[in-house]
Amino acid sequence: MKMSTVAVLVTVRSLLFMALLLALRVLVPLLRLVATAGMLIFGFCLLVRRDQVTAMWAGAGLAVAAVALELALGAAIRALAPPSVVVISEV
Repeated sequence: MKMSTVAVLVTVRSLLFMALLLALRVLVPLLRLVATAGMLIFGFCLLVRRDQVTAMWAGAGLAVAAVALELALGAAIRALAPPSVVVISEV
């Protein structure tokens, strides 16, 4: 009984790892696009439209949230990786 439970957990972990790995190929470019847009909004409001303080901080928050989510997804991938798999991120 114990062996089948371990096999099921390993299978679920592997399936979740593969699903996140495939989803990461779509999510990372989108998150980087959102982070870039947030930095552009922040920079534009900081340099050109100083009266738009709310938009400026919203852009900064958007950029920070996108980067934090990308890092969290990368950490989840590394945590779910099987012992024989080495996850290497591109820079």
